[in-house]
Amino acid sequence: MTGTADREGIPLSDPTVPIDPEQAARTLGRTLAAKHTTAPSTEGRVDLAVFASVVRAAAEADDDAIFDSGPYLDRSRHAMARLAVETVTALPESDIAEVAITPGFDLGMVELQRDGSMVVLGDTVVGDRHLDLARAAVALALRFGPAVVAPFLDAYGLDDIDVRRLDTCQLLGSVAEEVGVAEPVDAP
Repeated sequence: MTGTADREGIPLSDPTVPIDPEQAARTLGRTLAAKHTTAPSTEGRVDLAVFASVVRAAAEADDDAIFDSGPYLDRSRHAMARLAVETVTALPESDIAEVAITPGFDLGMVELQRDGSMVVLGDTVVGDRHLDLARAAVALALRFGPAVVAPFLDAYGLDDIDVRRLDTCQLLGSVAEEVGVAEPVDAP
């Protein structure tokens, strides 16, 4: 979500700056909701099914390691990659939006502005908005603790979130990060 931040922007990832976690989570939720309702202004595209297939291929080419932390603790990467492909295949079509292409949504990409708004920096492509939501929820939980995820999703708009799709995108992101796969971007 390309944006131009003024010089006063504070990266949300900066632990030395006092930031109200709930306010930051709610502001990020509203920022992403607004971004996802505008027409995409980019030409590349991430296809969730292709992404899942690439993640599965990479996971199966690697040793069948076990997750040693996170929500998939003690689970096989191969099994989780297979589950991601099966789940993506079963998902109905979804609206597309402009999403970040960073494999791990880094809160360093999010700058809090002096007026209290946020700007999300970085390259974007067209894809499933739940990719951004899943990454942002994980990044917020790691930075501020899991209690801020609910206010983040609430501010985004609970009626606009498909929980199954959100969980699938979180699974895909976790396995992709474990096996070192970035999202494949199709050129227009």
